[in-house]
Amino acid sequence: MLRKLPAQTALAAATQVASALPRNGQAGFPAHVQVSYTKLGHSRGQPRLWLEGLRLGKCGFLPGSKFRVELDLVNRQVRLKVDAAGDRTVSKREKAVVGGEIRQTPIVDVTGGALSDVLGEGARVRATLAAGQIVFDLHPADLALEQREKSTREHVRDGYLTEATLCAGAGVSTLALKEGLEREGLRTRVDWIVDREGAYLELASQNNDAIGSDTRLYEASLEEIDAQALSHVDVLQVSLPCTGHSLSGKAKRKLDNAEQHPTDGLAVYGLLRILEVVNPSIVVSENVEQARDSASYDLVRAYLDAQGYVMSDVVLDVKVAGTIENRKRWWFCAISKGLAESYSMANLPAQPRLYETLGDALDASAHSDESRWRAYEYLAEKNARDAAAGKGFKRQLVTPDATEVGTIGRGYAKARSTEAFLIREDGLQRLLSPVEHARVKGIPEKLVVGASTTLAHEALGQSILFGHAAAIGESLAVHLKSRVGSTPEADIDEADRGFRF
Repeated sequence: MLRKLPAQTALAAATQVASALPRNGQAGFPAHVQVSYTKLGHSRGQPRLWLEGLRLGKCGFLPGSKFRVELDLVNRQVRLKVDAAGDRTVSKREKAVVGGEIRQTPIVDVTGGALSDVLGEGARVRATLAAGQIVFDLHPADLALEQREKSTREHVRDGYLTEATLCAGAGVSTLALKEGLEREGLRTRVDWIVDREGAYLELASQNNDAIGSDTRLYEASLEEIDAQALSHVDVLQVSLPCTGHSLSGKAKRKLDNAEQHPTDGLAVYGLLRILEVVNPSIVVSENVEQARDSASYDLVRAYLDAQGYVMSDVVLDVKVAGTIENRKRWWFCAISKGLAESYSMANLPAQPRLYETLGDALDASAHSDESRWRAYEYLAEKNARDAAAGKGFKRQLVTPDATEVGTIGRGYAKARSTEAFLIREDGLQRLLSPVEHARVKGIPEKLVVGASTTLAHEALGQSILFGHAAAIGESLAVHLKSRVGSTPEADIDEADRGFRF
């Protein structure tokens, strides 16, 4: 039978036991012998904190011992401390065990309306038990939610947002989202971007107006980067590598699922680590349609839901983008739930069409350069073989009066058989130049100035249709300003903002 000890003796014993236990928590986490994740419950209409058994006794909370309750509104903590003069008593549950012994299990039961003032109504809480005390504070996920929403509300009221991008490439989606947000009155600063290809980061750094001199660049894959190096931002964009998700990528590598991809399968692991540290209020993601049903994105959706985000998604095409290239992509926006009410991607604003026909988008110098025009006999022969074999691969030969072309991918410079070739009356054909490639996607051609033809087509071919992210940016800005409100631009002093572009 458990022997009852005086409160001070119990505390001394608990201290001795606790000091002998291994400390294997990370630096910065308080010393502890137990951590429990629970909820602020209710009993007879009153908020209630309840713990039973486990390490309570070893921390000095023995049946019959006294303790006091301290409420800390500033740090959002409820602290229970063993105190012989305390006004609370540890209760117990008794149970007969083998041999007739009665086993006592200590119970800590605290009720009172003030608990919800500190921790919030119906909140998830964390209890950290150490020698002589128990500290209840907000569950890390709820604390993270409060912190990110508070920061973003303050920023929106001051008329700006912070942004970052994972798998940024040359920063096409970064720039497009920024432009969309700013069209609707939210200035945007890009704090950092990540990509594993230094050549793309160099392009972004040199040519992309969204990438300022203070924007930090990280040349790394998502799974290898130290997430602690990344700062909090309001809006995080991510385009996980699509090669394992696309039909062509799976066929080429004979993959059953995207997670088998030798270089991209772990990207989702890196993303989840980064989301936990960066704690954005909004996550904007783009990928091929097939990614929507993958295990990777099932994990992402489950994680975002558990962390308090509300997700809206849509498949976008040329109708919203206002482009000549028709590239279907799956997009989602996950918004922290306190900011998410009424947001939907169902009616994104259609972007104005810059070019009515392919001819309008052609570069005169490229079109008149005879060295670009070739017969491409081997592609004609391949097309004939594919047709005879019943394969679905077909040449995409277009003329200047075309109003639409199919997807132009990362390997366009290789002159692949299924991507767009201009053809003229004499049968000669040519690839689009990098400038023309940018134009059919709605991408500012400045982004690939100075790049080699191969690098330019790679950067453009794996990019988005510019209008997609611009439309999303517009919709997010309108939504956030309606939910939060904003300070009129004329009333905001840059020095007061503490914000520099």
